[in-house]
Amino acid sequence: MPLTLRDVLALDAVRAGQPAVVAAADRLDTAVRWVHAAEISDVGRLLRGGELVLSTGIALPASAAGLADYIAGLAGAGITGLAIELGQRYVSALPDPLVAAAEARGVPLIVFEREVLFVEITEAVHKRIIDAQFAELQAARRESVQRQAHRMLLAAIIEQPDLDAAVATARCEAMGVPVTGRRLVAVVARLPEAGAWLAAQAAVLDVAEDIASACRDIRVPAVVGSLDDVRAGALLSLPPEADADAPLGQLSARLANLCAARPWTLPEFPVLGVGAPASGLGEARGAFLDAREVADVAIRHPDPGRPFYRLPDLRLRGLLHLLRDDPRLPTFAARELGALTAYDESHGTTLVADLAAYLDAGGNKAVAAARAHLARPTFYQRLRLIEHVLGVSLASAESRTSLHVALLALKPDG
Repeated sequence: MPLTLRDVLALDAVRAGQPAVVAAADRLDTAVRWVHAAEISDVGRLLRGGELVLSTGIALPASAAGLADYIAGLAGAGITGLAIELGQRYVSALPDPLVAAAEARGVPLIVFEREVLFVEITEAVHKRIIDAQFAELQAARRESVQRQAHRMLLAAIIEQPDLDAAVATARCEAMGVPVTGRRLVAVVARLPEAGAWLAAQAAVLDVAEDIASACRDIRVPAVVGSLDDVRAGALLSLPPEADADAPLGQLSARLANLCAARPWTLPEFPVLGVGAPASGLGEARGAFLDAREVADVAIRHPDPGRPFYRLPDLRLRGLLHLLRDDPRLPTFAARELGALTAYDESHGTTLVADLAAYLDAGGNKAVAAARAHLARPTFYQRLRLIEHVLGVSLASAESRTSLHVALLALKPDG
């Protein structure tokens, strides 16, 4: 938590001067970055913003206009507040024009009614600021170590088929994530390709941190970490009878808000792939592999209105992606479309693309012709040529289905 002007006023070294706020008392919760004692009227040019300025007022101008200019310079520098000690320049009170200018500019103005050692104030405030910065650094280091531990545990769950479940369970429990007797949900956030390696690394670390923050916000224990340059993962721990849809929807919404606030930009937000619920860490590996496959397919054709994806949501594309390493799939695609691709290559035609337009239009010739920017007679002639080359009838629903599957297998990213 940053040290505020209100906190400074509560310090013993400051209270010894009997401080009284005489202007802009509503701005006391502004953070104090540093304390600066200065006895020159153009001190604003030496400041960087966030300072509490201490002064005896000895060098301040006498005229109301000069005092207004002095306050304007401080306000322009972005100071947190101005504290002036009575006794040397001002005996019983600060001049009204000074107070009025500070109120108008929103500069908190404090008067010390008793003499105080500025060095004691600066030492006390600077010690608090440095202690707070050190605490933040230590917390960041602890967070970094914790995030690294999460990442390593996720990697072990996903990449080690012979994982010692008892050891992994103990590690999860030590991280505050119960896994015994819980409903475990594997989630993989898939990012678009970020280009440069450093940009990709920064993006995926940001997303992992956003997922962790979102899980804390919705009060769901989770092991969260980056998986590689385009994926972050999370193992959510839910009550045994819980419906996962509600927390997953909350996680998606919260993640979208957090990602939107990030300084880096991506063509689109990450998509969330979700595996089947697991009853223990032994099943979590398979759930993560499913979630990763689902996310990899979904990122190619994301649905802006869908908060997350499961394998059934991907339908045919999901099935083909899961079968992509089966040698029978390209064999099938070549058998269905080989003659057409060969014809295109030898004649310089685009019959494969024309067929895809026709099938994407649900077999509606007029719609397909319009999308292909071709006259209907020309497009219809191409469809007849496709039937001739392939030896099939496009009027057959089975032929259209078979060809559509072959096209998806031939061009999975299309």
